[in-house]
Amino acid sequence: MTDRTIQVGGNVSGAVLSTGDYNQIVAAPKITMPEPQAVDIQLALSELKAALGELGIAQPRKLNNALEEAQEEIEQAQPDKAEVAESLARAAKIAKEAESFASHSEKLVERFTPVLGWLGPYATRVAEALGVAI
Repeated sequence: MTDRTIQVGGNVSGAVLSTGDYNQIVAAPKITMPEPQAVDIQLALSELKAALGELGIAQPRKLNNALEEAQEEIEQAQPDKAEVAESLARAAKIAKEAESFASHSEKLVERFTPVLGWLGPYATRVAEALGVAI
């Protein structure tokens, strides 16, 4: 039997440590969100729509409906961020079903990040649907 201990001499915060054979590890990337007031939500949502449009979505109508609902709510004088988050969580789930999601995931996370920042405490649901940690 071989020694499978791990010794750490410093900080391994955010690291994934494993011993053994044939391990498969899936770790959600951690993102840093901007402050809500620093985000131009109209621009951020527009860029997100463009990035999502590059995916080969099996059900584009569902994705477009979710994005349109988010857009309509953002255009309100006092947008309900919980409702925007709900719509964008649906959009993220639909996007993850696309075959090309993995090859576009880095760009999509980059486009979702300012939107998550604008959502503030409501961003958690979208981040979970997207598979990222905030």
